[in-house]
Amino acid sequence: MRSTVLFFGLATACAISWAGSASADYSAKGSVATTTTNLKAGFGGATGGKLVVPNAPGTYPLIVASHGFSANADNQVGWAELFASYGFVVVAPTFPGGFSPDHVKNGVIIKTLVADLDAADTPAKGKIDKTKIGLEGHSAGGLATTLAAAEVVPAATVLFDPVDNGGLGKAAYAKLCAPVLSFFAGPSSCNSSAGWFDFRTTSKGPTTSFRVKGSTHCDGENAPRSLCGLTCGGAADPTRQKVYGRYATAFFLANLKGDSAAAATLTNTVLSADGEIGEVSVGGGPSCTPGGGDAGVSDTGVPTTDTGVPTGDTGTPTSDTGTPTSDTGPLPTTDSGGAGDAGGDSGSLDGTTDAGGCSCTSPGTSTPAQGLLAVGLGLAALVLGRARRSRRD
Repeated sequence: MRSTVLFFGLATACAISWAGSASADYSAKGSVATTTTNLKAGFGGATGGKLVVPNAPGTYPLIVASHGFSANADNQVGWAELFASYGFVVVAPTFPGGFSPDHVKNGVIIKTLVADLDAADTPAKGKIDKTKIGLEGHSAGGLATTLAAAEVVPAATVLFDPVDNGGLGKAAYAKLCAPVLSFFAGPSSCNSSAGWFDFRTTSKGPTTSFRVKGSTHCDGENAPRSLCGLTCGGAADPTRQKVYGRYATAFFLANLKGDSAAAATLTNTVLSADGEIGEVSVGGGPSCTPGGGDAGVSDTGVPTTDTGVPTGDTGTPTSDTGTPTSDTGPLPTTDSGGAGDAGGDSGSLDGTTDAGGCSCTSPGTSTPAQGLLAVGLGLAALVLGRARRSRRD
């Protein structure tokens, strides 16, 4: 009876937990109180911007939110405040150049903000966890974000209808190995450059992408702009923007905070069942460690198995104690159990040293263990001989 009650109690708790997770609306602001301030002009090379920081003490993952062509930080601050309300520090820079942006330079600005913001005299000082970096960019800001991501290696990259220029984005995107989420709007004169949608699955790491049905290029920014609406297929729509906000926030929560409920909303099954999006693609290769190098991380940012290191050899032989009695390899004449071990176990990734033997010599030199072994055997024989004589006497 007690086990039955316990079972139903656990089942009820799980059902309540699942219901709470399933009902989460990441397009609405979270519970974290934040403060928005201006980013000082010139910092990191930006001409200004917005900085949104949680009020509570502690450290938080950092997200850089980048605007598109002819826009500024005001067109990203809405996203910044949404993300920050879930416990992130978010900076939205205003890039120089206006109608003549330098995409490479803008990518460098993003990298500089990632590197320097934590130490600068801003409300974000001392509040950034630099091991957890996320990047988001719209349109040309998506291009700059991709250029930065190829070198910063963030834990999560979100692209709102990105556009390319001269093949820069395509080349950089192919190098990305951390998780990427890409939103695409319907075709227009503002997003046709180099057809990013066509190479959306070419990243080396995990990729998730889809089209937002009925979306225009302007849905990737918050502040209404008549210029964008006139030239890019129509003005932004709050209902469609909720789709952007919902999945982008969930993606950052899943990859920067290990939020399993948020990650559950990003599966191929869930996304394919969402009637507001289409042409869903979920796939790609293994992820990589933030900051560079492949450490075999899952698409939720949780370390798994590193396939770049031999799994069967930790560098210390388990069957070789350095003496012939415990070595299943060759006899002592060819296997001293030391650094010159020729018994098939190099004991290290480069095969030059063995941490598990007794010898302190280098490969190719004589092995003191052999001499010590001979002396030991001689002494043992002497003692045994005396014992036998003693018994005869």
